[in-house]
Amino acid sequence: MSVIEAAPERVGTAPEFAPADKVPGAPPTPVPAVPAVRVRLVFVGLMLALLLAALDQTIVATALPRIVGDLHGLSKMSWVVTAYLLASTVGLPVYGRLGDLVGRKPVFQFAIVVFLVGSALSGSAHSMTDLIVSRAVQGIGGGGLMIGVQAIIADVVGPRERGRYMGLIGAVFGLSSVAGPLLGGWFTDGPGWRWCFWVNLPLGLVALLVVTLVLPRALGHGAPRGRYRELDWLGALLLAAVGTCLVLATSWGGSTYAWSSPTILGLIGGSVLGLALFAPVELWVERRGGAPVIPLRLFRDNVFTVSGLISVVVGVALFGAASYLPSFLQMVDDASATDSGLKMLPMMGGIVVASIASGQLISRYGRYKVYPLVGGALSTVGMVLLGRLTAHSSFAVQSLAMAVLGLGVGLVLAVLVLAVQNSVEPRDVGAATSANNYLRQIGGSIGAAVFGTIFASRFDHQLAQRGLPRNDSITPAFVHALPAPLRSGYVDAFAAAMPRVFLYLAPVLALGFVLAFLLKEKPLVTHAAPEDFGSESLTSEALPQQGAATPLTGTPVTGAVVQPDRVGVARAVLTLVDMDGRQVTRTSSGGDGRWVLAAPRNGNYVLIAAAPGHQPQAVTVSVGGRPVEVDVVLGGTGRLSGAIRSAEGAPVAEASVTLTDPHGEVVASAHADADGAYAFRDLVSGVYTLTVSARAYRPAALAVDVAPSGETRQDVTLAGSGTLRGTVRTTLGRPVADARVTLMDASGAVVAAATTGEDGLFRFTDLEPGEYTVIAAGYPPVATALRLEDGHTERDLHLSHRLDD
Repeated sequence: MSVIEAAPERVGTAPEFAPADKVPGAPPTPVPAVPAVRVRLVFVGLMLALLLAALDQTIVATALPRIVGDLHGLSKMSWVVTAYLLASTVGLPVYGRLGDLVGRKPVFQFAIVVFLVGSALSGSAHSMTDLIVSRAVQGIGGGGLMIGVQAIIADVVGPRERGRYMGLIGAVFGLSSVAGPLLGGWFTDGPGWRWCFWVNLPLGLVALLVVTLVLPRALGHGAPRGRYRELDWLGALLLAAVGTCLVLATSWGGSTYAWSSPTILGLIGGSVLGLALFAPVELWVERRGGAPVIPLRLFRDNVFTVSGLISVVVGVALFGAASYLPSFLQMVDDASATDSGLKMLPMMGGIVVASIASGQLISRYGRYKVYPLVGGALSTVGMVLLGRLTAHSSFAVQSLAMAVLGLGVGLVLAVLVLAVQNSVEPRDVGAATSANNYLRQIGGSIGAAVFGTIFASRFDHQLAQRGLPRNDSITPAFVHALPAPLRSGYVDAFAAAMPRVFLYLAPVLALGFVLAFLLKEKPLVTHAAPEDFGSESLTSEALPQQGAATPLTGTPVTGAVVQPDRVGVARAVLTLVDMDGRQVTRTSSGGDGRWVLAAPRNGNYVLIAAAPGHQPQAVTVSVGGRPVEVDVVLGGTGRLSGAIRSAEGAPVAEASVTLTDPHGEVVASAHADADGAYAFRDLVSGVYTLTVSARAYRPAALAVDVAPSGETRQDVTLAGSGTLRGTVRTTLGRPVADARVTLMDASGAVVAAATTGEDGLFRFTDLEPGEYTVIAAGYPPVATALRLEDGHTERDLHLSHRLDD
């Protein structure tokens, strides 16, 4: 059992605290705080990078008609959006897990550089193929920007306070949705659509400079020394293949290829095969001690799973609608690219208002489930209203539909990632965040592709009904330059085709509303658990709205959280509660296990220390006005493994292995593999009961003492389980009822007894191999000796009876 060591109070001046230990609750000893200007610059750099990534999801929306007209590629129009979404999607799992393993800063810097390269190439494209490839490069960087910002905020801000920042992230997405179409329209009508991409270069360079100079280097959960080799690259490749196959199938199905064509069926089969291979690969990587790109244990978490499903739904609806709504406004309302962006202000304003308001309310009240419920209902209604638009709908009707959809989406966006980060362990924050975003982006890619496919099919149908020709250069400018009869025909065909596609998305959003009822609400942590940044500390109290960190006053209580070998435990959470069980303050240990907090008054307190992969501990701390130092030793976790063999030494495959604690609760269970091997990891040290059972073998149970670190090995030998059955008959072969059958072993001890029924049958199970004697009585008794081997033995016993004479 782990030991809690409390050093005696140290008399004299307060101890010298390393700068890395500056956290909320620090003693009043003068400690230089992180400059407020630097703190603000960190968040300015993060928000600027996020704005760039979000802008490029929407900035091409208003420019898209001009782009496809200049590059002659109406049939490839959806790919300008889909390429960015798909590329950013396939990179999400890698970025999230790499941030966990090697630190956030280098991964974030790499993403910015790739994004800027893709932006430069996109602005220089001279064909639709060039543009699509460049947008894919841009998307690879954009995925890293979106994940990096969210993961970094999760590192430095506690879940309760994080609500307002997730609201700000949602507002940035909303702002980008406003600024994107506006900038796209302004560039299209002014200097040219290529500036939709070139504008990223100066802004991106500023963001890169700020991040390089200001962001603490030691940010994240891992040590940047080659741990990228532990990443499950095969799993990441499988996820990329699944996403690619799904998007290609939905993009080409029903347009380029028939849904029943070998190409589409092959793509669908490829996505199914990729998913089928993903789970075994993740299990194999985890057993070898690697870093699964999405640990399968996350799917046992209700919040993670349900939030992921809702993210898919939101992605399908949001990206499908936001990508094509500007085209409707330009074509039907004869709006310029800039005007179409302005006309989308009700939708984007709804997203911004709902995101910020819900984030503030979450931080104030600590509850989040109500927002996806209300948001799901509002977004469904908004999508139905969009589906009822016609060529003659007024701007007021259009604005109402867009505003309702925007409010609904804004209420959902601010919650999902927050709920996931609050629910998973700190070591999985990056992986869980990227997984949630991956699912939303997959939904967005599929939504944009399906929307484009359905619209193209409906538009062709409407043009054919009106006897109008179709080509790849149909743009709003081209249509509105036509003579009145032709112009009216094209506009009516467009207005009849696009809004009805929105109705296809309404049931999808309704599914999200239903899923929100299944979302479990977990309490949000009130205080932040900041990360050790080496030379500086960035806490939730050091956020822009509050300036520099403000230490709490009181008696300093400090120490270290260590393992039995005295190695520091990083990111251990320490909670100080009074004797009535009320929380006083909370902090976390730095990279070397050191921590510091302050007790507000003299008296006795309980200090609770916990860390992932360790057994929690608690200790009483007495504060009498002088600094106190307390070291807490946390027992680590061990690994239990072994092999299941028969008495002859053969492996027993598929044997059921169960581990229970001293209270009888099942801690873990597994099945032995083909070699009879089993393994359990992340076990708290202590004594367990190991139970093994298998068909045709007698079950075995034994006590196992799992060491606090390293691997404990326990092999189990199973004895064969035999079955003896037979029938008691008269000498003429008739079954004898109510005959008493007794089984004795070689020493004469009774092993079992039974009474036959009308059919004369008897049966004994779970017998060890060996010599036995069977006695049947009820008439003159009969005794028979036999040898029982593994498996089943049948023996009929014959009794004499006067009726047989």
